[in-house]
Amino acid sequence: MNEDIFKTKTNLDPSEYTKLFGDPFWNEKGNPKARNFYLHLSEKEKALMLKKNYLEMIKKARERNYNMAADCLQWWLDGSGFTKTMDFNWLRKQREVISAENINIERFENDEDSKFGLFLLTLQEGVANNFTNHNHRLVRAGIFGELYYASGNSTLKSTCHFKVTKKDSNNYKLSGTIIHSWNDRYDWHKGASAYIYGFGNIGDSDALLVEKYCGAKPFEMHSEWKQNFNRTFKLNSSGDLILKLK
Repeated sequence: MNEDIFKTKTNLDPSEYTKLFGDPFWNEKGNPKARNFYLHLSEKEKALMLKKNYLEMIKKARERNYNMAADCLQWWLDGSGFTKTMDFNWLRKQREVISAENINIERFENDEDSKFGLFLLTLQEGVANNFTNHNHRLVRAGIFGELYYASGNSTLKSTCHFKVTKKDSNNYKLSGTIIHSWNDRYDWHKGASAYIYGFGNIGDSDALLVEKYCGAKPFEMHSEWKQNFNRTFKLNSSGDLILKLK
């Protein structure tokens, strides 16, 4: 099957086949000529048509300066299946990611699971000891931001590695790091769908069809960054932790 089916079998132009499913957000119906043509195709021909639609999405994303989202979609279409290392500087510019980072740090500060407080009770004055703990946070991407198109929802795991010295009965010294590890799998789920600006509601079943016939493959996305800390803090007589990491 020649991928250039739009020139050999129909008069469809790109503006017509990219509006195959319409745009329900703007109450726009799909192009009837394109949809009628699509419904009479074989599975493989549909996959090739859908692949062209994804290539158009990449083009439009770059026009909007959504280059990370375009890169991820292209990585999937290229079909290597290799893990993609995401630029942590870009991730930390996304409000949902930095919000998750701050929440995880605050959870260390507040000692939500009481592990740090119990650890402090074991320390001897003047003797340093090591403490490790971690927090997870679901990162929910907003529908109109680039993160939504690049990954959707993802997970941020924050792991602390602290060296703590008890100075006296209430005062402590802390040094160490928090390592933030961001992860997501770029894949599709039958029955799910997502709204894509300018293209309407796109079903995951379309992407699965492209995987079946066009060599696209899901892949893992990963990024990691580290923050260093040197702080003094208190554990008062009431057992309240007074610690500020941010």
